[in-house]
Amino acid sequence: MHRRVLLGIAASVAGSVGHSLGMAMQKRAHMRLGAHAGPVGRRRQRQQVWRDGQWQAGLALYLLSSTGPPMLALSMLPVFVTAPLAAVGLVANAAFARWILATSFTRTDALGTLLVVVGSGCVALFGAIDEPPLSLDELLRLYRRPLYAGFIALFSLAVAALIGLELFWRRRHRRLDGRTAGRAGAEALASLLVSSAPAVVYDSDAESEPLLSPSPASYDAVTRATPTPPAADPHSVADAMYRDYFYAASEGLLPCEIKTAQAEQTARYASGALSAVISGLICSQTLLLAKSGIGLVVLTAKGDMQFNDPLALAIVAGLVGTALANLYYIQRALSLCSTLTAVPLCFCSSSLAALLSSLVYFDQVRLLTPLQIAMIAAGIVHLAAGVVLLSLKSETHDSPLCLPPEPASGD
Repeated sequence: MHRRVLLGIAASVAGSVGHSLGMAMQKRAHMRLGAHAGPVGRRRQRQQVWRDGQWQAGLALYLLSSTGPPMLALSMLPVFVTAPLAAVGLVANAAFARWILATSFTRTDALGTLLVVVGSGCVALFGAIDEPPLSLDELLRLYRRPLYAGFIALFSLAVAALIGLELFWRRRHRRLDGRTAGRAGAEALASLLVSSAPAVVYDSDAESEPLLSPSPASYDAVTRATPTPPAADPHSVADAMYRDYFYAASEGLLPCEIKTAQAEQTARYASGALSAVISGLICSQTLLLAKSGIGLVVLTAKGDMQFNDPLALAIVAGLVGTALANLYYIQRALSLCSTLTAVPLCFCSSSLAALLSSLVYFDQVRLLTPLQIAMIAAGIVHLAAGVVLLSLKSETHDSPLCLPPEPASGD
C-alpha cells in the first residue's frame, strides 16, 4: 500500500508541476502579444492567441499534465487527497512566475510556499485510505442518495450564479475596454495631426516703421510698464488647439481617463478572478467523474464489463464536458489576470469543492479515524493560509509590461 501511495503522490506532483509550467507559458504568450497589440488591438490579440507557437506548446503541456498523471493518481488515491496535494503546483507556479514572467519572489511568497508544502504533506499522509473500485450499481446507489442529490443541486445553483456574475463583469469589461481603445485611437489621431500641422510663425519684434512716432519719454514709459511676452511655441499652440477640438474639456480629461482606466481594470480583474473560481469548481467535478470512470475501467479490465449501461456513457460525456468547460474558463482567467492570482484561486475552489464532493458522494467520512480527520483539517487550514499568502501579490495593470528578454536566434 505504501508503494501505491508514494506512486500516486509522485504522479500528482508531476502533473501539478506540468500544469503550472503550461499555464506560465500560455500567460507569457498572452502578455507578449498584448504588449505588441496595444490597447486598440487587444481584443483581436485575444482572438488570435491560439496561433502563437508558445501558447500552443503551453496548451499541449497543460493538456498532457491534465490527463496521464491525474488519472494515475486518482487510481491510487482518494479525490480529497489528490486535490489538496496538487497545491505543490503553487510552489512551481511561484517559481515559474519568477523565471518565465519576471515576477519577484518575496518573503511572503516563501512563507506561503512553506505553508502549502506542510499542508499538502499533512493531507497526503493522514488522508491515504485503501479504497476499492466501485461498480456501476454502487455508483448508481451513491448518485440516488438524497444527501448527494441536495448537495449537487446547491452546487449547481452556486456555479450558475457565479457564471451569471462573471458574464456581467465580462460585458462591463468589454464596454470599458472598447471605450479605452476608442480614446487611444483618438489620441493617436490627434498626435498625428499635431505632428503634421504647419508651423505658425509669430513675430514679436517691434514694428520697424510705426504709424505714429511717440516721444522718447512716452515710449520708454510704455516699454517699461508692459514687458514683452515670450514667443509662443507654435507646436504647443497647435497641440492645444487639436486637444481642445478632440476632447472639448482639457481640464477634466485626465481625471476622466483615470476613472475609466480604473473601472476597466476592476472589471478585468473581477472577470478573470471569477473565471478562475468557476474553473476550479468545474475541475472538482471533473476529478469526481474521472475517479468514477477509472473505477469502471479497472473493473472492466478485470473482466466485469461496466460500459454496457447509459449511466457509464453519461459519466464519460460529463467528464468530457466538464474538462472542456474547465479549459475554457482557465484560459479566460489567464488572459485577464496574473498566474499568481488565477492559479491559487482555481486551486482553492477546486480543492474545497473536491473535498466536499468526495466526502459526500463516496461517503468516505466513515473510513477516517478522528485523528485523521483532525490532521486533514489542520492541513487544509495550512493550505488555505498558504494560498492566501501566494495570491496576495496580484499583477498591477498600471505598471508597464516587463518580461525577460527572448533568447536571440542565431542568423
